[in-house]
Amino acid sequence: MTSGTSTRVIVDWAPELKGRLRTGLPLTVLAQATLQPPLGRLLIMGRSDDGGVSLAASLMPGGRAGVLALSAVGIIKPAGAGIPPAALRPRFPAREHRKGIFILDAEGDDLFLVGSGLLNQVVVSCGPWPLLIPLVGPRAPKLQPEDEETLASNLDTFCAVVAASIDGVYRHLRQEGPELKVTLRPEGPTVNDALEGVRRLGRSAAGAASTGLSGLRREPPGQVHRPHDEAIPEVSFADVGGQDEARSELEAICAALRDPTHYRRWAVRPPRGVLLYGPPGTGKTLLARCLAGEAGARFIHVRATDITSKWYGEAESRLQQAFDWARQQSPAVIFFDEIDAIARNREDSHEATHRLVSTLLENMDGLREMQGVLVLAATNRPEAVDSALTRPGRFDRLVEVPLPPRAGRKAIFAVHLRRAEQTARRRLFVPLGDRDWERLLSATEGFSGAEIAETVRRALETRARAGDLEGEIAADDLVEHARTVARPW
Repeated sequence: MTSGTSTRVIVDWAPELKGRLRTGLPLTVLAQATLQPPLGRLLIMGRSDDGGVSLAASLMPGGRAGVLALSAVGIIKPAGAGIPPAALRPRFPAREHRKGIFILDAEGDDLFLVGSGLLNQVVVSCGPWPLLIPLVGPRAPKLQPEDEETLASNLDTFCAVVAASIDGVYRHLRQEGPELKVTLRPEGPTVNDALEGVRRLGRSAAGAASTGLSGLRREPPGQVHRPHDEAIPEVSFADVGGQDEARSELEAICAALRDPTHYRRWAVRPPRGVLLYGPPGTGKTLLARCLAGEAGARFIHVRATDITSKWYGEAESRLQQAFDWARQQSPAVIFFDEIDAIARNREDSHEATHRLVSTLLENMDGLREMQGVLVLAATNRPEAVDSALTRPGRFDRLVEVPLPPRAGRKAIFAVHLRRAEQTARRRLFVPLGDRDWERLLSATEGFSGAEIAETVRRALETRARAGDLEGEIAADDLVEHARTVARPW
């Protein structure tokens, strides 16, 4: 789409935004970004209904908020006067107001207001925004686009004004602005999350100036994996062997995260939660990571030890942080490993477990919008999980991840042999014939995926410890190491 572009700041909008605004969009965070001082945070929101389209971009002060204040016309020093941003007037038809600048459309009517917000920030807006701009004072009306072409033009202008306003602040201070590209999309956090974002902006502005808006960036409990993180090896469903049914189920759910428009076109809600159950070592965690990776979603891996605390109320607070973070960073996957340790059956559990289960139920019941967030959980003991969580509307899918059958074990071996050779960049194993496979699969009867991986690892480790630089591992070696992995009971 046509974008608003300054020297180093680009703001544009995704094609699907136009359609969502015309058909109706709840209060949604369209984009957000961290900025360098003197600005701290950019938050862009939108909503639409029969009354029209409302848009708002909030430019919050950063850690220097106690020294410099932002206004609708630029930077104000505590004892100084307003300095109008020269970037706006030459580029847009505008009229001045003592509390801001109105950007005009081709007919000279008010289109957007660049004005002071309630939280000491600059707001580019149209329509009412009670938590951002004063209830009494100037404001631009909601957009009333007659057709798609008009709405597209309005969005182009809005993006351009936001980009020019950001750029104008840095230019006035003779600072080099950030290299920033922001795309407005309709799949962000909605309603309560947008309101909570504004409230956090307010709390940050009222707090210590030295901390700026760092609260918005607080990491949740657990281990966070971001898409394309070079420190974490990427995995895909191609790395999963022997679990065809579970893989097929999760691939379908992955599509709901990656492209939710198909679900909206059929007026159906995507699954909220998936419970993976089966014996240890069958690949439940790997499947969860594959789903997040192929959907391009952030992945937060939460274990019981990440949440539990000796302090009253701390455990459920940490659990709520995980959900809040996922909503702000959608698309996201929250993965609860060994969920039976967190959400045991409440009939024979401690009061702390009651509070944790209640927090899970509150977040999964749809009382707070979960768009773009999927809850995955894994357990070896599905009967120990509180039954209230496994009804439809919470964990909608119960996916078994069993011990692999004979053909499944062969597929898992093939995956690990291939990955080892790709890493070493040479052939490591003698090609296995039909009789070799028969012996190997018979020796690994009842093995889990983890035990198969350990068999291959031990065979490789033996050669490494012996100092061998060349050679290949034969089927006899794999069969021998499989016997050392087999459980003695």
